[in-house]
Amino acid sequence: MAEVSTYPTETAEVHRGRAVTPRCILAGISIIILTVLWDEWTAYYMRGSNISRSHFPMALLLPFLSLAVLNMLARLIRPSAALMPSELRVVLGMGLVAAIVPYDGVTGHLIGVLAGVYYFATPENGWNFYLHHHIPTWLAPQNDAGAMNWFYEGTPAGHVPALGAWATPLFWWTCFLGAVAFAVFCLVVMLRRQWVDHERLTYPIVEVGKLLTETETGGRLSRVFRSPLFWIAFGLVMLMKVWNIGAYFAPAFPPIPFEGGQFRLYPDFPLLIRRISFYAIGFGYFARLDVLFSVWVWVFLSGFEVFLFNRFGYTPGATDRQWQSPALGWQSGGALIFLAIWSLWMGRAHLVNVWRKATHARWEGIDDSRELLSYRTAVVGLAVSLAFVAAWLYAAGMAPFVILTFLPIFLLTFLGLSRVVAELGLVYVYYQVQPFDAVLQIWGTPTIGGQSVTTLSFMRVFNSAGKGYVMPAMTQSVKAVDGVVKPRQIALMMGVSLVVGYVVSIANTLYLGYAYGAYNLGNMGLKNAAPGAFNKAINAIRNPIPMGGKGGLALWAVIGAIAMGAFTLARYWLPWWPLHPIGLAIQGNYGVTKIVFSIVIVWAVKSLLMSIGGVNLYERAKPFFIGLIAAQAFSTALVFAIDCVWFPARGHNVHNY
Repeated sequence: MAEVSTYPTETAEVHRGRAVTPRCILAGISIIILTVLWDEWTAYYMRGSNISRSHFPMALLLPFLSLAVLNMLARLIRPSAALMPSELRVVLGMGLVAAIVPYDGVTGHLIGVLAGVYYFATPENGWNFYLHHHIPTWLAPQNDAGAMNWFYEGTPAGHVPALGAWATPLFWWTCFLGAVAFAVFCLVVMLRRQWVDHERLTYPIVEVGKLLTETETGGRLSRVFRSPLFWIAFGLVMLMKVWNIGAYFAPAFPPIPFEGGQFRLYPDFPLLIRRISFYAIGFGYFARLDVLFSVWVWVFLSGFEVFLFNRFGYTPGATDRQWQSPALGWQSGGALIFLAIWSLWMGRAHLVNVWRKATHARWEGIDDSRELLSYRTAVVGLAVSLAFVAAWLYAAGMAPFVILTFLPIFLLTFLGLSRVVAELGLVYVYYQVQPFDAVLQIWGTPTIGGQSVTTLSFMRVFNSAGKGYVMPAMTQSVKAVDGVVKPRQIALMMGVSLVVGYVVSIANTLYLGYAYGAYNLGNMGLKNAAPGAFNKAINAIRNPIPMGGKGGLALWAVIGAIAMGAFTLARYWLPWWPLHPIGLAIQGNYGVTKIVFSIVIVWAVKSLLMSIGGVNLYERAKPFFIGLIAAQAFSTALVFAIDCVWFPARGHNVHNY
């Protein structure tokens, strides 16, 4: 399922000079802080756009694009002050990793689950009776002195925020999250050569970031800005966005309805979203044609499947919207797990060499000097990290057999999504079935017991809108800096990025909560994560889930895996087979279904361009699609600025999917 990239090579300047420099580190940390604060203040305080839900978050793209433009100006005024392309690559790699942390990436769900488990408990929902006695005191901050009341309702005048209640839980959760992050990082290290050098996955999303780093005279970014196509696209999008701003001030003003609408192809067919996402179209242009075609075809095929569920009244699959079909979600989940296992199978020879190098450091069959860690460190680090994670989960109350089920599903789901992102090139790709929910359905609540159900509920902190925690971001980051920086240096920078992003986000989230009251802030994790996690736990306990899930849901994962296997073999054995199997793994997910209309548009446009002018015309048209992305970023920032002045805490969501 790999394809050799046809993208032009970067300019030679990328490979010259030092990459990790003090000014580069300062720029990277500045970008991270700006990304985190803009992301969280937009969503929480302004109740505006969700700018962190893609695999190249808007919260990062605009600050990084701004840095690139400033760097171009610096080259004209004082060339020695300008960052080299290799330094910008490091900043990009740092930003991609850190941007996964704020809001609904990690910290929003983490703080929301921990703070809400006691605050939202009532006699009616039964959390106190069924769950609280299963929670160790170190696992969540206590609300005995009203510390969580103050967090959700604001600190009373004359009082100091009760931050002491957070110290112990945040320490242990930070250790846990750090161990998981290091475990997946070790996996990324072990698979890097297989994916980048052997299979040559294209990483289309990273291609946009790389283009923005080429700020030298005559570089690709300067050519983009000189292209009339860039300014045509930028101007058209900005014109429509500015036009719609008029409706903020005059409700009778007619906005341009490119953001939505829904329709049915036929009665009982699930609703299809008629939404034009300039962000999705811009990034989608860099994806392969066969992938774009397969994605939208699989969405329509899965819609027909849900149509059959609706027509025949099959309850586990019937729904009005594809992403709400449990059967379809489990089918996609099984396909995603198969994709992860197949990816490991494809790299089996390389992984055997990794193991040999790890166990015999002097073995010369493979050179690991270009890797972010030595293979011995990666293998030992993975084992030690997983051992710590397992011990942590056991101490939190999860039974050993549940741990042995949860961790493989957990890691394979992250791995499968990382593979999808590396191959696909779409920025809105998620998974539907969360690993903690999969374990509940597989074993059933009578088998698991209340203690493990409670601990599994806390794993909602990894929800991250189905983006796979930090592993997809790490794979993108590693590709962004591949060949331009000493590997061990970028490994350190990725660690620094995670720490800075995490600390800034935790501090900002707690500040916003205690200053304004978390319940008064925008949506997602802070006020929805705990009710979503623990109400599901209560329902599972009060209405026990049988082994295999209600309606045999787990069987659909098996069906999805078998189908994925068959279509994967068809892809390899039948040259005429038109559908890329990777589309099956994401057919029912929320992000892709929401933007399917945009995928059809970019597929049709790219097909037309390739048929008329081939690769040359495809390359010449790139500035237009970069213009779409840039305009979406700039217009989102413009709306944020307008909201800050005229609509504080009543913002407008102009960038979601």
